[in-house]
Amino acid sequence: MDTILFAGGDRRTLAAIDYMKRAGYSVKTYAVTDRFPFDGSGISAMVLPFPCVKRGTLNAPMIETPPTLSELIRETGIDKNIPVIGGPIPENPFPHFIDLSTREDLKLRNAVTTVEGAVKLLIQYTDSAIFGSRSLVVGYGAIGKRLAKILSAMGSAVTVAARKEKDRVDGELQGFSAIHTEAMDLAEFDLVINTVPAPLLGESVVSTAPPHTLFLELASAPGGIFRGDPRRNILDG
Repeated sequence: MDTILFAGGDRRTLAAIDYMKRAGYSVKTYAVTDRFPFDGSGISAMVLPFPCVKRGTLNAPMIETPPTLSELIRETGIDKNIPVIGGPIPENPFPHFIDLSTREDLKLRNAVTTVEGAVKLLIQYTDSAIFGSRSLVVGYGAIGKRLAKILSAMGSAVTVAARKEKDRVDGELQGFSAIHTEAMDLAEFDLVINTVPAPLLGESVVSTAPPHTLFLELASAPGGIFRGDPRRNILDG
């Protein structure tokens, strides 16, 4: 019988593990709810989280010390040539890796849950109401589009930042303000949400934000928000 290894992940991973067990598969786990080295020589495939990596380690929010990918390989002894599926991996070490971020249907489904979680965090940690706030959504892909729409419906004045002209025009046609990512000045924003995995919100840009601005990082590794200023309130989605 095939044995599937689930490594890292959140409560969605627990649901997937339960589904695979009920489907008759043999399942092992690593760094899901605990982290113990074991012999992974019999593993036939591995499922990684989506997103896979956060701030240099495996996305494993249910354990205290998430491993790096190198530690995962060393502590499980898995064959790197087995099929592996998950979110995008910087410097991917697995030759037979299936990147879920390339699946358009999964992108859209993932956007729904990501945006719901983002809105929850913004409501929980902002010092004021979403209604009447000024929001900047950086990136206008599946997540950015849905988030901009929901924040606007909640009464926030939304600006979208996008590199492509067609995305800025699309945002304007949806009723948002739109700016180029190279022209971002954060002086007027209460909420800044990044969805682009590139350093667009560098030190010089972040420094233009007022002290109360709440930043939310939704992009996969390496993210895009400068983190060198301890005075800034930056959340990870």
